[in-house]
Amino acid sequence: MRFFFDSESGLASMLQNIRNNIQGKAAKVIIAIIVVPFALFGIDSLFNSSAPSSAAVVNGEKISEAELQQAITLQKRRLLSMMGDQIDPAMLDDSILRKPALNTLIKQQLLLQAAKDENIEISASQLNATIAAMPQFQEDGRFSQERYQQVLRLQGYNSSFFKQLLKSDLTIQQLSTAVAGSAFISDAELARSVGLLYESRDYHFINIPLAMYTKDVSVSEDEIAAYYAANADAFLSEEQVRFSYIELTEQQFYEPVSEDQVQAEYQRLVDTNNAQIEREAAHILIEINDDRSREDASAQLQKIRDDIVAGAEFGDEAKKFSADAGSAANDGLLGFTSGESFPTEFEEALANLKVGELSPIVETEAGLHLIKLVSVRKPELPSVDEARLEITERLREQKAQPRLVGAVDTLKDLVFNAESLAMPAKEMQLEVQQGDWLSKNSDNGLFAYPAVKQAAFNAELRNQGLNSDVIELSSEQYVVLHIEEYKAPQPKVLDDVRNDIQTILSENKAEAAALAKAEELQAALSAGGRAEEIAKAQDLSWNGVIDGKRNDISVDTAIRNQAFAMPRPQPSKASVSTLRKNNGDRVVMQLLDVRYGDLAGLKQSTALDAETNAYRNKSSQEFSAYFNSLWESAEIKIN
Repeated sequence: MRFFFDSESGLASMLQNIRNNIQGKAAKVIIAIIVVPFALFGIDSLFNSSAPSSAAVVNGEKISEAELQQAITLQKRRLLSMMGDQIDPAMLDDSILRKPALNTLIKQQLLLQAAKDENIEISASQLNATIAAMPQFQEDGRFSQERYQQVLRLQGYNSSFFKQLLKSDLTIQQLSTAVAGSAFISDAELARSVGLLYESRDYHFINIPLAMYTKDVSVSEDEIAAYYAANADAFLSEEQVRFSYIELTEQQFYEPVSEDQVQAEYQRLVDTNNAQIEREAAHILIEINDDRSREDASAQLQKIRDDIVAGAEFGDEAKKFSADAGSAANDGLLGFTSGESFPTEFEEALANLKVGELSPIVETEAGLHLIKLVSVRKPELPSVDEARLEITERLREQKAQPRLVGAVDTLKDLVFNAESLAMPAKEMQLEVQQGDWLSKNSDNGLFAYPAVKQAAFNAELRNQGLNSDVIELSSEQYVVLHIEEYKAPQPKVLDDVRNDIQTILSENKAEAAALAKAEELQAALSAGGRAEEIAKAQDLSWNGVIDGKRNDISVDTAIRNQAFAMPRPQPSKASVSTLRKNNGDRVVMQLLDVRYGDLAGLKQSTALDAETNAYRNKSSQEFSAYFNSLWESAEIKIN
């Protein structure tokens, strides 16, 4: 099957689906190491002809500041999608996200450069086949050009940009597969890997609940007072700050919008809408190949055209003769295009047709086409009354934004050397607003913005009485602040923290008692005692695990991990240890026996999985070493 359409995709989820379907034992784990968020950079950055400042230079190739900002924006979207309203605003601060985002872009650049050096290239046919196989672009199990265009529009992408995204992603996948394919694992390495992976252990453990000791703990007033005196710095009030501020918003520069302006803008939208025509195409493709010359293909397609003009159904002819199996089964239908989905020759021919007309024979890289314009459509436009509110709002914003930018520049100049905000506010006819007392744990009002909080607690601004820089909260809101009052942390009085100290001391005493008991039991086990007998004598519960595996979910994760971290027991020395769980309980453990996995003793399916896992681990190591060599030999300059 051959696909001729010049379309592509690169949505993060779609690319992930491609990664999930990569063939080969090690490919998936390699992809997990090198996953790069390609589908996140806006179209403007790709086609911007200006020379933006670079955030980094990797072996002479620039990573623009615009690319980095888009990567940071993506990271914010991901965090918000995962955590929603529960997210800490500080996590969305650009200064925090900048470094990991830039590292990701640098890694991407290194891998693409390496792929180029290895002459790894993705062909147009590979791109087209990948697109056609993606379920996001299919209807009833078949590729749909209309669905494809719809998905792209919803995500804000065009075909050319998508093609670059997908091609880059597939290129890195192919590089990773090549590196993985070079991995080799010896019999000794395989045996060692299987031995550890399928190792089993026998162990006993005794649980010492912290609750056994908390109920009998008593804390005296003298102990509370002594702890308070020794740890006064741990019981301080929060530092607080109160500041005044000037706020600039886009709304402050809104002006009335006249009816004439609304009508003129609506007419512009009408004109734009009329230019956004989408054409529904159908075609019949005849390939030129070793078995069919251009002349033979042209003659065949001309006869098909003549038959259709004479009354034959286009769809029937497409089913019988078209080499594009994807559309042939659907009467040759390709869906709608806005002028960029198909090769230039195809689009130009389609644009010159009237509905129902057939094109002359058109040649593209895929072969010869007979094209039919099935229908045309353009977006529905609401009436001027329906669009009035939106148009008014947009015109207000368009007028206000440059005035806001100018006001921000003026405010920056005025506050730079001003002793307070009074003069800048008077000069710009703005109000100086007063904030409430806030602490570092506050997240209401302006303290929802990390940059404001950072400025409010800036010691230099406080000590020298300086105004802050003008802080951008969004493209529509700016603020500058001046610290008015500051309250340093003060020791809390004993009565306010008495209960807290009593809780701390009670927990400390209980933990100390539990630890002492654990050490006592550990000594008994080390001396040759049996866990069951020791536990019963102390009225404690015990458990035994026979033939326990690393992935045994029936055992507490912390206990299982500890069991597999303990040294093998020796005839003259027992292997015992003590574990503290997160809830404060102590667990005393005794390792009885260790048996390494044996490949020969595994079932055939399990043995195959074991070999695959060993190969995957080795491939992962190979790729890590390969990437580290790229990183170490690279010339990377971060600006």
